[in-house]
Amino acid sequence: MFAAVLVMAAMLASVSAQPQPCCTPNQWEATMVEAQGYVLNMEPKTLVGTVEVSYDFDNKKMAFNQMLNNSGTPILSKVIIDYKEGKMYTISGGVCTEQDAPTVDMPQQCITAGAVYERTIRLGGPDGLEVNSFGLWNVQGVAYGTAQMTSSDCLPVTEVLIAEQTGQVLGSVQAIIFDGVTTGIKDPSVFDPPSPPCNTIPDVHRQRRSVGTPFFQRAIGRFNIPGF
Repeated sequence: MFAAVLVMAAMLASVSAQPQPCCTPNQWEATMVEAQGYVLNMEPKTLVGTVEVSYDFDNKKMAFNQMLNNSGTPILSKVIIDYKEGKMYTISGGVCTEQDAPTVDMPQQCITAGAVYERTIRLGGPDGLEVNSFGLWNVQGVAYGTAQMTSSDCLPVTEVLIAEQTGQVLGSVQAIIFDGVTTGIKDPSVFDPPSPPCNTIPDVHRQRRSVGTPFFQRAIGRFNIPGF
């Protein structure tokens, strides 16, 4: 009986010692290198390129500088969101437009509580980077997703998302690598809106949403890019 109790205690300790879902630091920057394949109107499509991300939860601001190619169509634009002011600025082709922020509150980037710890791995050999992998099923249109975060400070490393059919999009597979991740904001002016003021577009679609990982996919409607 005593031995059985010890075994049970060891099993419970092992479960409790598993890495738990976490939130990223409040300020970080990275380049998202992504490749996505999807089917739209029965035609295969691709979306590849990079998105430079600046995330400042302390000051409730985000900025994205995207350099993407959507099935041969280049997408070069910058998006700035100021949640305190409730504004989103999109700069593309020398034209700036202003809209309401896509959500009332800035979404904190966290591994959601329903995520399942999968494994801890070390990238790059014995002295490489230790990361925790978390799996996510059937949440926010994602049939399955896996996100790898650094075990020491919960910085994003990679993410793979497999999406369900949504409208005319018959599913999607997306892979993201977070390159050059650093904490803090090197240049706060990355969040400054253009001057003179942008053209204003009335917004009628803003909703309050609970958004965590998958990173930014639900936060701003995938930057108005066809996705899942």
